[in-house]
Amino acid sequence: MNKRCAGLAVVLVLLVAFGIGRAQTPFHGVLNPGGNGVVIDSVTVAPPDTTFRTAGWSATGTDLDTFDFPDLASWPTDIWVFGVVGALPTQQHYATPEQQKWNPFGSGSHPAFVLFYSTPGAVEESRPAEPPQRLNVSPSVVTGHMTVRLQPVRSGRSVVEIHDAVGNVVRSLDCTAGADGLATATWNREDGLGHVVPEGIYFCRYAASGVVAVRKVLVTN
Repeated sequence: MNKRCAGLAVVLVLLVAFGIGRAQTPFHGVLNPGGNGVVIDSVTVAPPDTTFRTAGWSATGTDLDTFDFPDLASWPTDIWVFGVVGALPTQQHYATPEQQKWNPFGSGSHPAFVLFYSTPGAVEESRPAEPPQRLNVSPSVVTGHMTVRLQPVRSGRSVVEIHDAVGNVVRSLDCTAGADGLATATWNREDGLGHVVPEGIYFCRYAASGVVAVRKVLVTN
């Protein structure tokens, strides 16, 4: 082998070793806070066992937020996400992660969700069903009865849950949509066993395909 060919061979080896010229896999993330305030601090992917700082990747309520990572040599086999959900430091490991799949981030009855994808435009196709345009409760200070309204909703049965301050479900309310797309239910301050709940803060929660709408109410005498 002459010196010129040998030199070209060395260059090719270096290109392959450093991934230059190798097909790259775009890597993007989407955050759905699920009614929480969420901040993602960093994401670690393997391969290549690299941690990406994700400054600015955060969201509150039900608004989605996206983040664009550097391209990868291949789709990762493991992803670790580190951040804060509400006031709780949270870390989650996703083994053999699937593209365009919403994964819970956090625990309890109000988790956030993260999704990863490589194909442009995949977010719209895989975005979870939109929450109702309006989840209304009236009154928000409950002394007797409270009316829950969902609009618009799909035809059929929708379930609204009443949670106490620590996240326990105290009552599930069935809402059936009418022809006008409005579904209503009434809560009489009773739990699922028919007992009047104590005074305090409660949360009215409606969930659809990973997207959560929450309204806080005060129960008092």
